[in-house]
Amino acid sequence: MSILIYHDAKTVGVCAATMIAAQILAEPNSVIGVDYHETLLSVFDSLSAMTDNGLLSWNDTKIYQLFEFLPDESGEQRIANLLGKALFAKTDISEKQYSVPFSVEHTPEDTAAMFEQSILMDGGLDIALIAVRNDGALLMNRNADRDSATHMEAMDGDRFITTGLNVLMQCKHPIVIATGKNAPAAVRAMLKGNLTESPLAALRLHPGATFVLDEDAAELL
Repeated sequence: MSILIYHDAKTVGVCAATMIAAQILAEPNSVIGVDYHETLLSVFDSLSAMTDNGLLSWNDTKIYQLFEFLPDESGEQRIANLLGKALFAKTDISEKQYSVPFSVEHTPEDTAAMFEQSILMDGGLDIALIAVRNDGALLMNRNADRDSATHMEAMDGDRFITTGLNVLMQCKHPIVIATGKNAPAAVRAMLKGNLTESPLAALRLHPGATFVLDEDAAELL
């Protein structure tokens, strides 16, 4: 585990994007897991700029979106649409390269199981980009069961399929991002609190995890 602290959110985004780019440049067929949260937009902006200037190509990379709302009557993939605008539309990532835990044909349980199995069959995640949420959730996981499989989770009246902690603990390099004045309590629980206090705290046990924070988020460390 390593902790990197930078002055502001923009620099945090550049740092995380540089680590992801280095992985793809070294292994173009890398498997990348992607969270979606507003704190990750600076990472997506930096990755888009690297792609636009020709430094980075995603042609052989596989992307796994790490959570998605369950289907509603519209059939819309809500998080995928946001990721599409923030990253996919600004890079050379095609639809055939990314997978979403979403199905209108299968039960949530079967969707979750098939999504996790697909990741494992691809050899697991090389990198997972993860945002720190102020409530301490890890993706949409709210419990601290480090053996949790990919599953359906309810949060604030919504239902999601969320990648489980077992997949994330097997990821070679989780990159965890926290920025802003609302993050210090969650960051302290993650890095200093009891392991049962926050699902994010489980990643402290991952030897390859990197926590990238700005000075505001690191205030209580």
